[in-house]
Formats: sequence, structure tokens, C-alpha cells
Amino acid sequence: MNAPENEPLTALLEKLAPLLAGGRLDNVVDLLSLLSDGVDIADNALVEKLAGKFEGVVAAGWEGGMALRMAHTELQLDPPPANFRSLYALLRQPDTLLGLMLVLRTLQIIGGRMRVSTLPPDAADE
Repeated sequence: MNAPENEPLTALLEKLAPLLAGGRLDNVVDLLSLLSDGVDIADNALVEKLAGKFEGVVAAGWEGGMALRMAHTELQLDPPPANFRSLYALLRQPDTLLGLMLVLRTLQIIGGRMRVSTLPPDAADE
């Protein structure tokens, strides 16, 4: 082989020399292997399941954002007086109660999971 043909290979080996010397190239190979295994494991059912979960998260975020924008716009256009009577009137509406029940139930589930996932008292000493 000619020297001009080896120049790109020589330049690549010079750049890879620190990675080879420090063993960091092994990490790159391991990462590529993990990625390859993930591609092999992912079948159509898994991809569809992940897509469904992603769509659900995006839809919940979209609905929450739209509700926040609508509430903000309504408050900007016609601000009600800030007192307990207007708060009570808002709490008497069935949609408000349903939304509060959803938020409180969500917080209850999060709290229960946090309590279960905490470490036992004797494990904190280690």
C-alpha cells in the first residue's frame, strides 16, 4: 500500500491511541453492544407498547397545558374577586370536585409509593 492510502488510517489510530491506552474504548464498545442488544430485543409488541405509553404521557401533558392556558385566559379576561365566597362557589361545581379528586388520588398514590420505597431504619445506619 502507498503512504497516501495509509494516512487516514494512521490519523485514526493516532486519535484512538489515548482511548486504547486508558481502556475507554472498551466502554464505547460496551455501549454499542448494549444498544445492539436493545435493538434485538425490541419486537413490534414492545415498540407498540412504548409508543402507547409515550402517547399517553404526551396527551396528559397536552391536556394539562391546555387547561392551564384556559384557566389563565379566563382569569385575565374576567378576574373574579379573591375571597372565600368565590372559592366556595368554585368548589361547589362538579367539574372542580372531579378535578380535585383526581389530583388528591394521584397524590395519595405517589405518597403510598414513596412510603413503600423508603429504606428500613436499620439500613440508613450503614
